Amino acid sequence: MLQAMFSGVSGLQAEQTGLDVIGNNIANVNTTGFKSGVATFETQLSQTLKSAAAPNGNQGGTDPSQVGLGVVVGAISVLQTQGNLQATGSNTDLALQGSGFFMVGSGSTVSYTRDGSFTLDGSGNLVNSATGQELLGYPADSTGKIDTTQQVTTSSNLKIPLGILTSVKQTTQASFQGNLDAGSSIQSTYTTLDGNLANNPTTINTTAYDAQGNAHQVSYTFTQGSPTATDNIWNVGITVDSIPVTGTHTMAFNLTSGAYDAANSSGLPSTLSITGQNGAPNFSLNVNYASTLSDISTNAATAHATTDGQSGSLPTWSTSINVYDSLGVKHNLVVNFQRTLVGADTGKGNPPLAAPPASATAQWDWTVSENGVVLSSSTPGVVNPPGTSLSTGSNSPLYFNTNGQLIDTSKQTAVVTPTSGAGDPFSVAIDFSGISQLAGTPSVAANGQDGYPLGTLQSFSIDPTGLITGVFSNGQSQSLGQIATATFSQPSGLSASGNNDYTPTANSGQPQIGLPGQSGRGTISTGFLEMSNVDLSTQFTNMIVTQRGFEANTRIVTTVNTMLQDVLNLIP
Repeated sequence: MLQAMFSGVSGLQAEQTGLDVIGNNIANVNTTGFKSGVATFETQLSQTLKSAAAPNGNQGGTDPSQVGLGVVVGAISVLQTQGNLQATGSNTDLALQGSGFFMVGSGSTVSYTRDGSFTLDGSGNLVNSATGQELLGYPADSTGKIDTTQQVTTSSNLKIPLGILTSVKQTTQASFQGNLDAGSSIQSTYTTLDGNLANNPTTINTTAYDAQGNAHQVSYTFTQGSPTATDNIWNVGITVDSIPVTGTHTMAFNLTSGAYDAANSSGLPSTLSITGQNGAPNFSLNVNYASTLSDISTNAATAHATTDGQSGSLPTWSTSINVYDSLGVKHNLVVNFQRTLVGADTGKGNPPLAAPPASATAQWDWTVSENGVVLSSSTPGVVNPPGTSLSTGSNSPLYFNTNGQLIDTSKQTAVVTPTSGAGDPFSVAIDFSGISQLAGTPSVAANGQDGYPLGTLQSFSIDPTGLITGVFSNGQSQSLGQIATATFSQPSGLSASGNNDYTPTANSGQPQIGLPGQSGRGTISTGFLEMSNVDLSTQFTNMIVTQRGFEANTRIVTTVNTMLQDVLNLIP
Protein backbone atom coordinates (compact mmCIF):
# COMPACT_ATOMS: atom_id res chain seq x y z
CA MET A 1 0.00 0.00 0.00
CA LEU A 2 2.82 2.39 0.74
CA GLN A 3 3.91 2.07 -2.88
CA ALA A 4 0.54 3.40 -3.96
CA MET A 5 0.94 6.35 -1.60
CA PHE A 6 4.37 7.18 -2.92
CA SER A 7 3.07 6.88 -6.49
CA GLY A 8 0.33 9.34 -5.64
CA VAL A 9 2.90 11.69 -4.13
CA SER A 10 5.02 11.51 -7.32
CA GLY A 11 1.88 12.27 -9.31
CA LEU A 12 1.25 15.32 -7.17
CA GLN A 13 4.80 16.51 -7.74
CA ALA A 14 4.60 15.93 -11.50
CA GLU A 15 1.25 17.67 -11.86
CA GLN A 16 2.60 20.55 -9.78
CA THR A 17 5.49 20.95 -12.24
CA GLY A 18 3.07 20.75 -15.16
CA LEU A 19 0.98 23.48 -13.58
CA ASP A 20 4.13 25.58 -13.09
CA VAL A 21 4.80 25.33 -16.81
CA ILE A 22 1.21 26.29 -17.65
CA GLY A 23 1.35 29.18 -15.21
CA ASN A 24 4.57 30.44 -16.76
CA ASN A 25 3.02 30.23 -20.23
CA ILE A 26 -0.04 32.20 -19.21
CA ALA A 27 2.09 34.76 -17.33
CA ASN A 28 4.08 35.39 -20.52
CA VAL A 29 1.12 35.55 -22.85
CA ASN A 30 2.06 39.16 -23.71
CA THR A 31 5.86 38.77 -23.56
CA THR A 32 7.56 39.73 -26.83
CA GLY A 33 8.96 36.71 -28.64
CA PHE A 34 8.09 34.28 -25.82
CA LYS A 35 7.90 30.60 -26.74
CA SER A 36 5.55 28.42 -24.71
CA GLY A 37 6.71 25.31 -22.87
CA VAL A 38 5.16 21.86 -22.65
CA ALA A 39 5.77 19.43 -19.77
CA THR A 40 5.81 15.73 -20.64
CA PHE A 41 5.74 12.91 -18.08
CA GLU A 42 7.30 9.46 -17.96
CA THR A 43 7.06 6.47 -15.61
CA GLN A 44 9.54 5.80 -12.86
CA LEU A 45 11.03 2.35 -12.17
CA SER A 46 8.67 -0.59 -11.99
CA GLN A 47 8.78 -3.42 -9.41
CA THR A 48 8.72 -6.82 -11.11
CA LEU A 49 6.59 -9.32 -9.23
CA LYS A 50 6.96 -12.06 -11.81
CA SER A 51 9.17 -12.21 -14.85
CA ALA A 52 7.93 -13.15 -18.27
CA ALA A 53 8.13 -16.75 -19.37
CA ALA A 54 8.50 -18.15 -22.85
CA PRO A 55 6.16 -20.84 -24.20
CA ASN A 56 7.40 -24.31 -23.14
CA GLY A 57 6.00 -27.53 -24.49
CA ASN A 58 2.28 -27.58 -23.94
CA GLN A 59 2.41 -24.54 -21.68
CA GLY A 60 1.94 -21.08 -23.11
CA GLY A 61 4.12 -18.08 -22.34
CA THR A 62 3.29 -15.61 -19.57
CA ASP A 63 3.74 -11.84 -19.39
CA PRO A 64 5.72 -10.12 -16.68
CA SER A 65 3.85 -8.85 -13.66
CA GLN A 66 5.04 -5.35 -12.69
CA VAL A 67 3.88 -2.61 -10.40
CA GLY A 68 4.87 0.95 -11.30
CA LEU A 69 6.49 3.15 -8.72
CA GLY A 70 5.07 6.49 -9.86
CA VAL A 71 5.73 9.25 -12.39
CA VAL A 72 8.43 11.83 -13.06
CA VAL A 73 8.68 14.85 -15.37
CA GLY A 74 10.36 13.56 -18.51
CA ALA A 75 11.03 16.86 -20.28
CA ILE A 76 9.91 20.45 -20.50
CA SER A 77 10.08 21.29 -24.22
CA VAL A 78 9.89 24.71 -25.86
CA LEU A 79 7.61 25.15 -28.86
CA GLN A 80 9.67 27.17 -31.33
CA THR A 81 6.71 28.07 -33.53
CA GLN A 82 6.08 31.44 -35.19
CA GLY A 83 4.21 34.01 -33.13
CA ASN A 84 1.84 36.55 -34.63
CA LEU A 85 3.22 39.98 -35.55
CA GLN A 86 2.03 43.16 -33.88
CA ALA A 87 2.51 46.54 -35.59
CA THR A 88 4.24 49.18 -33.47
CA GLY A 89 5.10 51.92 -35.98
CA SER A 90 8.67 52.16 -34.68
CA ASN A 91 11.37 51.61 -37.31
CA THR A 92 13.67 50.10 -34.67
CA ASP A 93 11.19 47.37 -33.71
CA LEU A 94 12.02 44.20 -35.61
CA ALA A 95 10.27 40.86 -35.96
CA LEU A 96 11.65 37.67 -37.47
CA GLN A 97 9.36 35.76 -39.79
CA GLY A 98 10.73 32.26 -39.98
CA SER A 99 13.68 30.56 -38.38
CA GLY A 100 16.48 32.27 -36.56
CA PHE A 101 17.39 34.48 -33.65
CA PHE A 102 18.75 37.99 -33.27
CA MET A 103 22.23 38.15 -31.81
CA VAL A 104 22.72 40.54 -28.90
CA GLY A 105 25.83 41.27 -26.90
CA SER A 106 26.60 42.50 -23.43
CA GLY A 107 30.13 42.54 -22.08
CA SER A 108 31.78 39.39 -23.41
CA THR A 109 28.56 37.38 -23.77
CA VAL A 110 26.64 36.79 -26.97
CA SER A 111 23.01 35.78 -26.49
CA TYR A 112 20.22 34.86 -28.88
CA THR A 113 16.68 36.20 -28.79
CA ARG A 114 13.44 36.53 -30.73
CA ASP A 115 12.70 39.78 -28.91
CA GLY A 116 13.16 42.55 -31.50
CA SER A 117 12.20 45.53 -29.32
CA PHE A 118 15.25 47.65 -30.12
CA THR A 119 15.89 51.35 -29.80
CA LEU A 120 18.79 53.79 -30.24
CA ASP A 121 20.83 54.72 -27.19
CA GLY A 122 22.67 57.99 -26.66
CA SER A 123 25.63 56.79 -28.75
CA GLY A 124 23.48 55.68 -31.65
CA ASN A 125 23.78 51.96 -30.87
CA LEU A 126 20.83 49.68 -31.63
CA VAL A 127 20.08 48.17 -28.22
CA ASN A 128 17.34 46.17 -26.54
CA SER A 129 15.06 48.76 -24.98
CA ALA A 130 14.79 46.81 -21.71
CA THR A 131 18.24 45.32 -21.16
CA GLY A 132 20.55 47.62 -23.14
CA GLN A 133 22.07 44.63 -24.95
CA GLU A 134 23.52 45.72 -28.30
CA LEU A 135 22.23 44.26 -31.57
CA LEU A 136 25.07 42.53 -33.40
CA GLY A 137 25.87 42.13 -37.08
CA TYR A 138 28.29 43.40 -39.68
CA PRO A 139 29.09 47.15 -39.36
CA ALA A 140 29.85 49.08 -42.57
CA ASP A 141 33.07 51.01 -43.03
CA SER A 142 33.23 54.74 -43.80
CA THR A 143 32.49 54.11 -47.49
CA GLY A 144 29.46 51.91 -46.84
CA LYS A 145 31.22 48.63 -47.64
CA ILE A 146 30.14 45.64 -45.56
CA ASP A 147 32.32 42.58 -45.02
CA THR A 148 30.00 39.67 -44.18
CA THR A 149 32.93 37.24 -43.91
CA GLN A 150 34.10 38.72 -40.61
CA GLN A 151 33.31 36.99 -37.34
CA VAL A 152 30.41 38.38 -35.32
CA THR A 153 31.52 39.17 -31.77
CA THR A 154 30.35 41.42 -28.96
CA SER A 155 32.28 44.25 -30.63
CA SER A 156 30.21 43.85 -33.83
CA ASN A 157 27.55 46.23 -32.58
CA LEU A 158 25.48 48.17 -35.10
CA LYS A 159 25.49 51.95 -34.77
CA ILE A 160 23.20 54.56 -36.35
CA PRO A 161 24.49 57.99 -35.22
CA LEU A 162 21.67 60.24 -36.45
CA GLY A 163 22.75 63.86 -36.88
CA ILE A 164 26.38 62.97 -36.22
CA LEU A 165 27.61 60.73 -39.02
CA THR A 166 28.66 62.70 -42.09
CA SER A 167 29.14 61.64 -45.68
CA VAL A 168 31.16 63.16 -48.53
CA LYS A 169 32.65 61.75 -51.72
CA GLN A 170 35.04 63.17 -54.29
CA THR A 171 33.84 62.98 -57.87
CA THR A 172 35.68 60.45 -60.01
CA GLN A 173 33.26 60.02 -62.93
CA ALA A 174 30.78 62.17 -64.82
CA SER A 175 28.62 61.44 -67.83
CA PHE A 176 26.73 63.39 -70.47
CA GLN A 177 23.97 62.51 -72.87
CA GLY A 178 21.89 64.24 -75.51
CA ASN A 179 22.26 65.48 -79.07
CA LEU A 180 24.56 67.83 -80.96
CA ASP A 181 22.90 69.35 -84.02
CA ALA A 182 24.15 67.79 -87.25
CA GLY A 183 22.66 70.80 -89.07
CA SER A 184 24.87 73.30 -87.28
CA SER A 185 27.10 75.61 -89.27
CA ILE A 186 30.75 74.93 -90.05
CA GLN A 187 33.32 77.67 -90.49
CA SER A 188 34.87 77.80 -93.96
CA THR A 189 38.59 77.18 -94.22
CA TYR A 190 39.30 77.30 -97.97
CA THR A 191 37.99 78.27 -101.40
CA THR A 192 39.27 76.84 -104.69
CA LEU A 193 39.11 78.44 -108.14
CA ASP A 194 38.76 76.02 -111.03
CA GLY A 195 37.25 75.63 -114.48
CA ASN A 196 37.56 77.50 -117.81
CA LEU A 197 37.21 81.27 -118.26
CA ALA A 198 36.67 80.86 -122.05
CA ASN A 199 38.16 84.35 -122.82
CA ASN A 200 35.00 86.06 -121.62
CA PRO A 201 34.85 88.67 -118.83
CA THR A 202 33.19 86.96 -115.87
CA THR A 203 32.53 87.25 -112.16
CA ILE A 204 32.72 84.26 -109.92
CA ASN A 205 30.87 84.44 -106.59
CA THR A 206 31.17 82.04 -103.68
CA THR A 207 29.93 82.04 -100.09
CA ALA A 208 32.09 81.45 -97.02
CA TYR A 209 30.76 81.00 -93.48
CA ASP A 210 32.15 82.22 -90.17
CA ALA A 211 32.04 80.24 -86.92
CA GLN A 212 28.46 81.34 -86.24
CA GLY A 213 27.25 80.34 -89.69
CA ASN A 214 27.00 83.92 -90.99
CA ALA A 215 27.39 84.09 -94.78
CA HIS A 216 30.21 86.15 -96.36
CA GLN A 217 30.27 86.70 -100.14
CA VAL A 218 33.63 86.40 -101.83
CA SER A 219 33.71 87.66 -105.46
CA TYR A 220 36.36 87.31 -108.16
CA THR A 221 35.91 89.66 -111.17
CA PHE A 222 38.04 88.86 -114.23
CA THR A 223 38.88 91.53 -116.87
CA GLN A 224 41.09 91.07 -119.91
CA GLY A 225 44.58 92.48 -119.54
CA SER A 226 47.43 93.02 -122.01
CA PRO A 227 48.85 89.71 -123.16
CA THR A 228 52.57 88.96 -123.08
CA ALA A 229 54.57 87.04 -125.62
CA THR A 230 53.65 83.78 -123.91
CA ASP A 231 50.56 84.37 -121.79
CA ASN A 232 47.08 85.73 -121.85
CA ILE A 233 46.63 88.03 -118.83
CA TRP A 234 43.54 88.52 -116.66
CA ASN A 235 43.24 91.21 -114.04
CA VAL A 236 41.44 89.84 -110.97
CA GLY A 237 39.42 92.04 -108.66
CA ILE A 238 38.68 90.40 -105.32
CA THR A 239 36.06 91.59 -102.82
CA VAL A 240 34.95 90.19 -99.47
CA ASP A 241 31.50 91.34 -98.38
CA SER A 242 31.76 93.99 -101.15
CA ILE A 243 35.04 95.32 -99.67
CA PRO A 244 37.90 95.20 -102.21
CA VAL A 245 41.05 93.32 -101.31
CA THR A 246 43.91 95.75 -101.79
CA GLY A 247 46.67 95.10 -104.31
CA THR A 248 47.02 94.18 -107.98
CA HIS A 249 46.14 90.63 -108.85
CA THR A 250 46.83 89.08 -112.24
CA MET A 251 46.44 85.57 -113.57
CA ALA A 252 48.41 84.29 -116.57
CA PHE A 253 47.30 81.59 -119.02
CA ASN A 254 49.45 80.06 -121.73
CA LEU A 255 48.56 81.50 -125.14
CA THR A 256 48.92 78.15 -126.85
CA SER A 257 47.34 75.69 -124.42
CA GLY A 258 45.20 78.03 -122.31
CA ALA A 259 46.57 76.36 -119.16
CA TYR A 260 46.99 78.32 -115.95
CA ASP A 261 50.52 79.69 -115.63
CA ALA A 262 51.14 80.11 -111.90
CA ALA A 263 54.75 81.19 -112.41
CA ASN A 264 53.79 84.29 -114.39
CA SER A 265 50.74 85.16 -112.26
CA SER A 266 51.28 87.85 -109.61
CA GLY A 267 49.72 89.36 -106.51
CA LEU A 268 47.23 86.57 -105.97
CA PRO A 269 46.49 86.23 -102.23
CA SER A 270 46.86 82.80 -100.63
CA THR A 271 44.54 83.76 -97.78
CA LEU A 272 41.66 86.16 -97.30
CA SER A 273 40.94 87.81 -93.96
CA ILE A 274 37.23 87.80 -93.17
CA THR A 275 35.59 89.73 -90.35
CA GLY A 276 33.14 87.63 -88.35
CA GLN A 277 29.63 88.89 -87.74
CA ASN A 278 27.27 88.81 -84.77
CA GLY A 279 29.99 87.87 -82.33
CA ALA A 280 31.78 85.37 -84.55
CA PRO A 281 35.58 85.71 -84.50
CA ASN A 282 37.56 86.89 -87.52
CA PHE A 283 39.01 84.08 -89.57
CA SER A 284 41.27 83.38 -92.52
CA LEU A 285 40.11 81.71 -95.72
CA ASN A 286 42.75 79.86 -97.70
CA VAL A 287 42.57 80.48 -101.47
CA ASN A 288 43.60 77.70 -103.80
CA TYR A 289 44.17 78.11 -107.54
CA ALA A 290 43.65 74.78 -109.24
CA SER A 291 46.20 73.62 -111.77
CA THR A 292 43.31 72.80 -114.09
CA LEU A 293 42.29 76.46 -114.45
CA SER A 294 42.19 77.50 -118.12
CA ASP A 295 40.92 80.11 -120.55
CA ILE A 296 40.48 78.00 -123.69
CA SER A 297 38.24 80.05 -125.93
CA THR A 298 36.95 77.03 -127.82
CA ASN A 299 35.59 75.43 -124.67
CA ALA A 300 32.52 76.41 -122.71
CA ALA A 301 32.96 78.71 -119.76
CA THR A 302 32.92 76.62 -116.56
CA ALA A 303 34.86 78.81 -114.15
CA HIS A 304 33.67 78.44 -110.56
CA ALA A 305 34.77 78.60 -106.94
CA THR A 306 34.24 75.82 -104.38
CA THR A 307 34.19 76.78 -100.70
CA ASP A 308 33.84 74.49 -97.69
CA GLY A 309 31.79 75.16 -94.57
CA GLN A 310 28.04 75.38 -94.21
CA SER A 311 25.34 77.53 -92.75
CA GLY A 312 23.00 76.28 -90.05
CA SER A 313 22.33 76.53 -86.36
CA LEU A 314 25.03 77.75 -84.01
CA PRO A 315 27.92 75.27 -84.06
CA THR A 316 28.43 75.62 -80.33
CA TRP A 317 26.77 74.18 -77.29
CA SER A 318 27.43 74.71 -73.62
CA THR A 319 26.34 72.83 -70.52
CA SER A 320 27.59 72.50 -66.97
CA ILE A 321 27.94 70.00 -64.17
CA ASN A 322 28.71 70.24 -60.47
CA VAL A 323 31.51 68.04 -59.15
CA TYR A 324 32.93 67.76 -55.63
CA ASP A 325 36.45 67.56 -54.24
CA SER A 326 37.56 65.42 -51.29
CA LEU A 327 36.22 67.95 -48.79
CA GLY A 328 32.82 68.13 -50.46
CA VAL A 329 33.43 71.58 -51.97
CA LYS A 330 31.37 72.09 -55.12
CA HIS A 331 33.05 72.98 -58.42
CA ASN A 332 30.89 74.11 -61.32
CA LEU A 333 32.47 72.89 -64.54
CA VAL A 334 31.36 74.38 -67.84
CA VAL A 335 31.67 72.08 -70.86
CA ASN A 336 31.73 73.82 -74.25
CA PHE A 337 31.35 72.02 -77.57
CA GLN A 338 32.53 73.60 -80.86
CA ARG A 339 32.00 72.03 -84.26
CA THR A 340 35.01 72.09 -86.56
CA LEU A 341 35.98 70.54 -89.86
CA VAL A 342 37.02 66.92 -89.60
CA GLY A 343 40.79 66.73 -89.18
CA ALA A 344 41.25 70.47 -88.66
CA ASP A 345 43.40 69.85 -85.56
CA THR A 346 45.34 66.81 -86.77
CA GLY A 347 49.02 66.95 -85.84
CA LYS A 348 48.60 69.88 -83.49
CA GLY A 349 49.10 69.95 -79.74
CA ASN A 350 51.37 68.09 -77.36
CA PRO A 351 51.32 65.23 -77.97
CA PRO A 352 50.17 65.82 -81.57
CA LEU A 353 46.54 64.95 -82.19
CA ALA A 354 46.14 61.81 -84.27
CA ALA A 355 44.27 61.75 -87.55
CA PRO A 356 40.51 61.25 -87.23
CA PRO A 357 38.95 57.84 -87.88
CA ALA A 358 38.33 57.06 -91.54
CA SER A 359 34.58 56.85 -90.92
CA ALA A 360 34.37 60.27 -89.27
CA THR A 361 32.07 62.74 -91.04
CA ALA A 362 31.77 65.30 -88.22
CA GLN A 363 34.05 66.59 -85.48
CA TRP A 364 33.27 68.48 -82.29
CA ASP A 365 35.99 69.90 -80.07
CA TRP A 366 35.30 70.36 -76.37
CA THR A 367 36.75 72.20 -73.40
CA VAL A 368 36.13 71.96 -69.66
CA SER A 369 36.56 75.16 -67.67
CA GLU A 370 35.92 76.53 -64.20
CA ASN A 371 35.49 80.25 -63.55
CA GLY A 372 36.68 80.95 -67.09
CA VAL A 373 39.88 78.93 -66.69
CA VAL A 374 40.19 76.06 -69.17
CA LEU A 375 41.07 72.90 -67.24
CA SER A 376 41.09 70.27 -69.97
CA SER A 377 40.47 70.15 -73.68
CA SER A 378 40.34 68.02 -76.78
CA THR A 379 41.62 70.95 -78.83
CA PRO A 380 45.39 71.42 -79.19
CA GLY A 381 46.59 74.96 -78.70
CA VAL A 382 43.93 76.05 -76.22
CA VAL A 383 45.64 78.49 -73.90
CA ASN A 384 44.50 79.26 -70.37
CA PRO A 385 44.85 82.73 -68.82
CA PRO A 386 48.31 82.16 -67.27
CA GLY A 387 49.53 81.53 -70.81
CA THR A 388 50.28 77.82 -70.52
CA SER A 389 49.26 75.75 -73.51
CA LEU A 390 47.27 72.72 -72.41
CA SER A 391 48.23 69.22 -73.39
CA THR A 392 45.50 67.08 -74.89
CA GLY A 393 46.94 63.98 -73.18
CA SER A 394 44.73 61.03 -74.04
CA ASN A 395 41.77 63.25 -74.88
CA SER A 396 40.43 63.62 -78.39
CA PRO A 397 37.62 65.42 -80.25
CA LEU A 398 34.25 63.77 -80.59
CA TYR A 399 34.03 62.12 -84.00
CA PHE A 400 30.68 61.02 -85.44
CA ASN A 401 29.89 58.73 -88.38
CA THR A 402 27.21 59.09 -91.06
CA ASN A 403 24.61 57.62 -88.66
CA GLY A 404 25.30 60.29 -86.07
CA GLN A 405 26.92 57.80 -83.71
CA LEU A 406 29.98 58.60 -81.63
CA ILE A 407 32.81 56.53 -83.05
CA ASP A 408 35.14 56.39 -80.04
CA THR A 409 33.29 56.04 -76.73
CA SER A 410 36.44 55.98 -74.58
CA LYS A 411 36.29 58.14 -71.49
CA GLN A 412 38.01 61.52 -71.57
CA THR A 413 39.75 63.16 -68.61
CA ALA A 414 39.35 66.52 -66.92
CA VAL A 415 41.75 67.53 -64.15
CA VAL A 416 40.30 69.89 -61.54
CA THR A 417 42.66 71.97 -59.42
CA PRO A 418 40.72 73.42 -56.48
CA THR A 419 41.44 77.04 -55.57
CA SER A 420 39.54 76.50 -52.33
CA GLY A 421 38.73 73.36 -50.39
CA ALA A 422 40.93 70.36 -51.07
CA GLY A 423 44.44 71.26 -52.10
CA ASP A 424 45.23 68.35 -54.39
CA PRO A 425 44.07 68.24 -58.01
CA PHE A 426 41.75 65.40 -58.88
CA SER A 427 40.81 63.73 -62.14
CA VAL A 428 37.28 63.22 -63.42
CA ALA A 429 36.67 60.57 -66.06
CA ILE A 430 34.12 62.00 -68.50
CA ASP A 431 31.82 59.69 -70.41
CA PHE A 432 30.49 61.20 -73.66
CA SER A 433 29.16 57.88 -75.00
CA GLY A 434 25.56 59.02 -74.56
CA ILE A 435 25.95 61.85 -77.09
CA SER A 436 24.70 61.61 -80.68
CA GLN A 437 24.84 63.99 -83.64
CA LEU A 438 21.53 64.15 -85.48
CA ALA A 439 19.74 67.00 -87.18
CA GLY A 440 17.71 68.62 -84.46
CA THR A 441 17.81 70.84 -81.43
CA PRO A 442 20.98 70.34 -79.37
CA SER A 443 20.28 68.90 -75.94
CA VAL A 444 23.52 67.65 -74.41
CA ALA A 445 23.36 67.83 -70.63
CA ALA A 446 25.01 66.23 -67.62
CA ASN A 447 23.62 62.77 -66.95
CA GLY A 448 25.21 62.28 -63.54
CA GLN A 449 28.35 62.14 -61.47
CA ASP A 450 29.37 60.02 -58.51
CA GLY A 451 30.44 62.68 -55.98
CA TYR A 452 28.40 64.48 -53.37
CA PRO A 453 28.83 67.27 -50.83
CA LEU A 454 28.84 67.06 -47.07
CA GLY A 455 25.68 65.60 -45.54
CA THR A 456 24.58 64.42 -42.10
CA LEU A 457 22.65 61.26 -41.35
CA GLN A 458 18.96 62.13 -41.07
CA SER A 459 17.07 58.84 -41.22
CA PHE A 460 17.49 55.14 -41.87
CA SER A 461 15.61 52.06 -42.96
CA ILE A 462 16.00 48.32 -42.44
CA ASP A 463 14.99 46.01 -45.26
CA PRO A 464 13.79 42.36 -44.95
CA THR A 465 17.34 41.07 -45.36
CA GLY A 466 18.56 43.15 -42.41
CA LEU A 467 20.46 45.73 -44.45
CA ILE A 468 20.50 49.09 -42.66
CA THR A 469 20.57 52.03 -45.09
CA GLY A 470 21.10 55.62 -43.97
CA VAL A 471 19.70 58.67 -45.76
CA PHE A 472 21.80 61.85 -45.54
CA SER A 473 20.84 65.51 -45.80
CA ASN A 474 22.61 65.75 -49.17
CA GLY A 475 20.15 63.26 -50.64
CA GLN A 476 22.61 60.39 -50.67
CA SER A 477 22.05 56.98 -49.13
CA GLN A 478 24.69 54.64 -47.78
CA SER A 479 24.79 51.25 -46.10
CA LEU A 480 25.38 51.54 -42.35
CA GLY A 481 25.43 47.88 -41.42
CA GLN A 482 23.94 44.43 -41.82
CA ILE A 483 21.98 42.62 -39.12
CA ALA A 484 23.13 39.04 -38.52
CA THR A 485 20.83 36.22 -37.41
CA ALA A 486 21.64 32.73 -36.18
CA THR A 487 19.91 29.39 -36.61
CA PHE A 488 20.41 26.16 -34.68
CA SER A 489 19.99 22.55 -35.74
CA GLN A 490 17.82 21.97 -32.64
CA PRO A 491 16.43 25.34 -31.44
CA SER A 492 14.35 23.59 -28.76
CA GLY A 493 17.63 22.57 -27.17
CA LEU A 494 18.52 26.18 -26.31
CA SER A 495 18.63 27.15 -22.67
CA ALA A 496 16.52 30.14 -21.55
CA SER A 497 18.72 32.56 -19.62
CA GLY A 498 16.21 35.29 -18.75
CA ASN A 499 15.48 38.62 -20.42
CA ASN A 500 14.00 36.69 -23.38
CA ASP A 501 17.50 35.41 -24.15
CA TYR A 502 18.76 31.95 -24.98
CA THR A 503 22.20 30.39 -24.80
CA PRO A 504 23.43 27.38 -26.77
CA THR A 505 23.66 23.94 -25.17
CA ALA A 506 25.22 20.64 -26.15
CA ASN A 507 21.90 19.60 -27.72
CA SER A 508 21.11 22.83 -29.58
CA GLY A 509 24.16 22.68 -31.83
CA GLN A 510 26.43 25.56 -32.70
CA PRO A 511 24.94 28.78 -34.12
CA GLN A 512 24.91 29.05 -37.90
CA ILE A 513 25.38 32.79 -38.43
CA GLY A 514 24.46 34.61 -41.64
CA LEU A 515 22.09 37.02 -43.32
CA PRO A 516 18.31 37.04 -42.90
CA GLY A 517 16.52 35.46 -45.84
CA GLN A 518 19.44 33.17 -46.70
CA SER A 519 20.05 29.48 -46.01
CA GLY A 520 16.67 28.97 -44.35
CA ARG A 521 16.86 32.02 -42.09
CA GLY A 522 13.71 34.08 -41.69
CA THR A 523 13.29 37.62 -42.96
CA ILE A 524 12.87 40.79 -40.90
CA SER A 525 9.69 42.86 -40.68
CA THR A 526 10.42 46.44 -39.61
CA GLY A 527 7.92 48.21 -37.39
CA PHE A 528 6.57 44.95 -35.95
CA LEU A 529 7.19 42.80 -32.87
CA GLU A 530 6.65 39.06 -32.62
CA MET A 531 3.99 38.24 -30.05
CA SER A 532 4.07 35.27 -27.70
CA ASN A 533 3.01 31.98 -29.29
CA VAL A 534 1.03 31.02 -26.17
CA ASP A 535 -2.46 29.73 -27.05
CA LEU A 536 -4.67 30.56 -24.08
CA SER A 537 -7.38 28.07 -25.04
CA THR A 538 -4.81 25.28 -25.04
CA GLN A 539 -3.33 26.45 -21.74
CA PHE A 540 -6.73 26.61 -20.02
CA THR A 541 -7.55 23.13 -21.28
CA ASN A 542 -4.20 21.82 -20.04
CA MET A 543 -4.77 23.55 -16.72
CA ILE A 544 -8.11 21.77 -16.25
CA VAL A 545 -6.55 18.41 -17.11
CA THR A 546 -3.64 19.09 -14.74
CA GLN A 547 -6.03 20.12 -11.99
CA ARG A 548 -8.01 16.90 -12.39
CA GLY A 549 -4.82 14.87 -12.37
CA PHE A 550 -3.67 16.57 -9.18
CA GLU A 551 -7.04 15.97 -7.53
CA ALA A 552 -6.96 12.28 -8.52
CA ASN A 553 -3.50 11.85 -7.02
CA THR A 554 -4.64 13.42 -3.76
CA ARG A 555 -7.42 10.81 -3.62
CA ILE A 556 -4.82 8.07 -3.89
CA VAL A 557 -3.01 9.45 -0.86
CA THR A 558 -6.19 9.84 1.18
CA THR A 559 -7.45 6.40 0.17
CA VAL A 560 -4.18 4.72 1.18
CA ASN A 561 -4.28 6.65 4.44
CA THR A 562 -7.82 5.39 5.14
CA MET A 563 -6.83 1.81 4.37
CA LEU A 564 -3.81 2.06 6.67
CA GLN A 565 -6.11 3.38 9.39
CA ASP A 566 -8.38 0.38 8.92
CA VAL A 567 -5.38 -1.91 9.31
CA LEU A 568 -4.44 -0.18 12.54
CA ASN A 569 -7.99 -0.57 13.81
CA LEU A 570 -7.55 -4.35 13.60
CA ILE A 571 -5.10 -4.15 16.49
CA PRO A 572 -7.06 -4.48 19.82
